[in-house]
Amino acid sequence: MFLYGASRLDRQDVARRLHSHSPRAKQPFVIAALTATPRALREAALFGNGEAGWVQQAQGGTLLLDEIDCLCPQMQDRFTDWLGQESTDLRVIAGSRHDPALLLRQGGLMQGLHQWLAALPAGQRLGPERISAVCRLVAGTGNTRPRGLERALERPLSEYLEGDLENTAGDLHACVVGEVERPLITMVLRRTCGNQLRAAAILGVNRNTLRKRIRELDITIPKGIDE
Repeated sequence: MFLYGASRLDRQDVARRLHSHSPRAKQPFVIAALTATPRALREAALFGNGEAGWVQQAQGGTLLLDEIDCLCPQMQDRFTDWLGQESTDLRVIAGSRHDPALLLRQGGLMQGLHQWLAALPAGQRLGPERISAVCRLVAGTGNTRPRGLERALERPLSEYLEGDLENTAGDLHACVVGEVERPLITMVLRRTCGNQLRAAAILGVNRNTLRKRIRELDITIPKGIDE
């Protein structure tokens, strides 16, 4: 199966649904998060290096290899060789933001993956319209759909990560949280007209913690209720 277009989260959503309705539903579902992994670490993450990589973790189940065109030529060849081994037992769902015609035309896929994609029947290629239609279906009993906020943040976070991931020295979590926390607190304070007690209740923190973060982040409190 090949999923293309739509958003990364939508592709993941559809891949999970395909897995959950397959004979492998009780086996692992593993996402190969290529774009969220620095280039130098992708090969070890995919194939393992002392620890089980994504392909080993997905044995018996389903592997979502999203943004497949991010694989370097050597990794593409190694992956197709690995798929040809008799011991390999998993279902592969590949994905990309680009449509198949572009991927085949631009020449970024090595022979093995190029032949696989070119031979894939049209019914096994799901584009943005079909992906969006599946995502609009009512979800099952499990919590399989990403939250609305996660979807809203996906594009800016993806752009931020793709631009800075290679240069981030172990403080990615702090950087992202710092970028989000200040506007979040500011917007909640605006909604409460500067009432820190109400803002703390909405944010789920105590007032002393909120006051500390206001000072540390140098947030201007909107004029309103004088506490």
